[in-house]
Order: sequence, then C-alpha cells, then structure tokens
Amino acid sequence: MKKMWLFMLVGVLFFAGGGVAFSQGTPVVGEWEAYTDVNDGGDSTITMTQVTEDGQPAYRLTGNVTTKFQYGFTGWQITPNAATLAVIKTMKATSTLTFKVKGDGKRYTVKFRSNRVKDYAYHEFHFNTTAGQTQTITVQFRQFMQPSWGSSVGSLNAATIDDMCFQTHEAWRKPGQAVPYDITVWDLRINP
Repeated sequence: MKKMWLFMLVGVLFFAGGGVAFSQGTPVVGEWEAYTDVNDGGDSTITMTQVTEDGQPAYRLTGNVTTKFQYGFTGWQITPNAATLAVIKTMKATSTLTFKVKGDGKRYTVKFRSNRVKDYAYHEFHFNTTAGQTQTITVQFRQFMQPSWGSSVGSLNAATIDDMCFQTHEAWRKPGQAVPYDITVWDLRINP
C-alpha cells in the first residue's frame, strides 16, 4: 500500500492581517507505506486513506490492534525523498520535527530509524492525542530516545537516519481484544 505524498513543496499560504505568511521549516516529502504485525504472526489491521485537513493533504490511519502477536502493533513509515533526507541528516540537537495530528485520545510514537540500530529499538518520541482535536506536535531532535529494552547505540546520529515512522503505542494494547484507533497526520516539517 505505497503512496507518494508531497507535503507542500512550497509553503502553505494563509492571509493574516492583510499579509501573506509561509509555514516554517522544510516539508517532509516522501513515500508513505502502512505496515502491521502480520509478519510476526499477528492480525492487527490498518487502513490508510488520503484526506484533506486545513486545506492540506493528510493521511488518516484507522484499524485495530490485537495481541495475537503479544506485542501487537501497526504503523506507517515515510521514506523521505533524497532532498528531504539530506535535510534530516543535517539535524542538530535543537532542530525540531513538527507535525499536525487529529487523534482519538490515545498515545502514539514517532521514530527515526537508523542503520546503527539492529534490534528495532529505534530512537522514538511518544505523544498523546486529544479525541477529535487538531494538535501541533513539536519535538526536538534530542528528545528522541531508544527504548530501554534494546541495545543502546547512544544518541541519535542524524547522519545514520534512513527513514521515519509512526506506530501505535503499546500502552493501550489489551489481551484478547481488538483495540480500534483513528489518527490523521499532516504537515510534517523539519525545522533546522
């Protein structure tokens, strides 16, 4: 389920006080792809639908997370194009990733995947959503940490990043139940 996603190569225009303003940062442009725990023996589901939010293209992700695979999950990755990846690879500790979400009140995770990590313990940041409300999430690069269950490779090194992904969070898995989720993501930007 691959889709090409262009997050506004030019700034999003809006009129404020008679002037024109541009959204800040470099848009994250790349290919989006959904994934599940099926290859691990699970049966969690995901549907990715292109929608419009704030007049911009967005992706709505819906489905169910189960524990047929005990660590049930679903996610969606963004494989940045060459220009976006070049910007990501120059991020500093104080650089930020910003994005907008409309969630369902659940917690989610955003990750930068690095070729230094061999055990899936990628550097990640957890964020909470508020049901039905649009939120802007801003994360400093230095806030991405590896989970404690993995082998540490130290701080995230921007030069080793391959892609990024979002994933459902393990905090709301319930054994024997299919837990529904519904989140929309748009306007991803790197702010050096």
